[in-house]
Amino acid sequence: MKIALTEKQKDQLRQLGFKEEDITPETLVNVRLYQEALNGKVSAAKTIKAELSKIENNEAAEEIEDLTKEVVAEEKKIIKMLEGLSSELLEINRELIHNVAFQAVQLRHLSDYIARHGVKEKYKNGSNQWGYKDRTEVKTYNNMMKSYQSCMKQLTDLLANNYVGSTSLEDYNLEDD
Repeated sequence: MKIALTEKQKDQLRQLGFKEEDITPETLVNVRLYQEALNGKVSAAKTIKAELSKIENNEAAEEIEDLTKEVVAEEKKIIKMLEGLSSELLEINRELIHNVAFQAVQLRHLSDYIARHGVKEKYKNGSNQWGYKDRTEVKTYNNMMKSYQSCMKQLTDLLANNYVGSTSLEDYNLEDD
């Protein structure tokens, strides 16, 4: 797990006189421990746990921000594919588009995880009972894929229904050879 400091934490260490190359999460934890000791608080474990919790919360926020960026990018791709629809139809189906984008991103992440770790994992129940079972991620992937396919069908049907009754090739955005 890579731990990153916030700019505020880095600034605090700079104010204490630390050089840029010495500003690390470990330095921050050591400074906090030293400050706690000076204040008569000697619960090092509690201090370390609190500092690590803050750092992990920052990492979780960064992961959410990265995921949000991926979903927004995917939404833009989907909207571009649906450019034949009116703005009203796009707005009515905004939540469906968002769900499809979210599922597409999650399916990519799950697919990468499964590719790295495989579809099976070992389990052990007691001393003599062991074997292999499907990873939880595989079950999640399969369930999400069914939902994704259903949502994509709704979008493609919406697009197809938008062109029902069209009489020229231009209405279908097809090129004339």
